[in-house]
Amino acid sequence: MHTYILQIETSTSMCSVALVESGIVRQHESVNEPNVHASQLTLFIQALLDQENIGFKDLSAIAVSMGPGSYTGLRIGVSTAKGLCYALDIPLIAVNTLDAIYSGFRANEGKSLSYDLYIPMLDARRMEVYCASFDDTGRSVVTTQALIIDNASLVNL
Repeated sequence: MHTYILQIETSTSMCSVALVESGIVRQHESVNEPNVHASQLTLFIQALLDQENIGFKDLSAIAVSMGPGSYTGLRIGVSTAKGLCYALDIPLIAVNTLDAIYSGFRANEGKSLSYDLYIPMLDARRMEVYCASFDDTGRSVVTTQALIIDNASLVNL
């Protein structure tokens, strides 16, 4: 029995979709351009399924970035995921964007690194960032928050 999970990421200017089978990425499509989520997301999904010769009915679940991030991008990704999950009667898996950034970093570039604190950030515009903090074991130290960043923000670090 195959377990296929469709993964959708639209929290930034990157519009990305991946098809995972039993924990292994089979196919992925992405483009890093602003304002293309609405026009590209469903095309990417269909392309992945076609490339792997599977149908929507073969999906076991859909994982989607729940934010923080671009409000419009998130609305497009989440509403697409929710609509598909409802129509297919399959689970929806919501993934915190900052948790995913931390986990992806540690799984790839950060395998051999050891720091006291990891702080993934996303630009929220208007001198603001979304951030969270994790210790070296992956435990959340500070949950997702929005902070205003100015010249004095990093003085005491």
